Amino acid sequence: MPSISFLGTGSGFPEADCFFSSSLLFLEGKHLLVDAGEPCVHSLRDRGTLIRDLDVVLITHGHVDHIGGLPALLQGAMLLERKKPLEIVLPAEMIAPIRAWIRALYLTEDGLGFPVAWLAWKNRESLLLADGSISVTPFSNRHLEQCYHSLRGVDETLPCNSYSLEIRAGDFRAIFSGDLSSAEELAPLLATPANVLVSELSHVSKNDLAGVLREARINALCLIHLSEDIADDRRELREKLEELLPLIPDIFVPEDGEILDF
Repeated sequence: MPSISFLGTGSGFPEADCFFSSSLLFLEGKHLLVDAGEPCVHSLRDRGTLIRDLDVVLITHGHVDHIGGLPALLQGAMLLERKKPLEIVLPAEMIAPIRAWIRALYLTEDGLGFPVAWLAWKNRESLLLADGSISVTPFSNRHLEQCYHSLRGVDETLPCNSYSLEIRAGDFRAIFSGDLSSAEELAPLLATPANVLVSELSHVSKNDLAGVLREARINALCLIHLSEDIADDRRELREKLEELLPLIPDIFVPEDGEILDF
């Protein structure tokens, strides 16, 4: 039975009761971690042997609230004597800096005790992961480009790759929005039915999201990564989206630690 465990549902703003972005998708007997915001290693440790059993890590983009927990995850896997290979997929420009960061933290890849395969996203090119049983397709969005253009003094030549993800296995299809610049960026992923959409609500408004989803064929909508102005009343947010999106059977605003089964 597929499931999503919401390890961290917070936005990039530090909060006492919400961890940074991280979701665990269980599908076809495989465990896929979508983003590795800290402290994901502790959340995985709470779930038994998952640090050793994890199959794939999928990083949507390089903001620290989506990737800051990766070194601790690798260290935890080393200390727990993981032997199973681990696939890590992320934007191409991040691979060399992340590997250098890990070395700077005295985590040599040869010393981890398990092989790591570093794979790069290519826009709309599917990857077969977890022994080929699961297909993951990245859809490029302008989240990072929008963030950098709003800041002064940022190197505008820096690559700005950020992705939403489509994950398929058999008849099951899940969409993870990652961070967006516009709700309209979800439109290409909504052209076919989906079992679940996990969408952020920090960088797009609930009304804009509802406008894009009004005709979408989605069985379940999960709202995470909430902006500060709506994070305090999850019940009100859910009721408002249920009003705006009557064709979506189930709408959830999960908290850290909640699990959704399908």
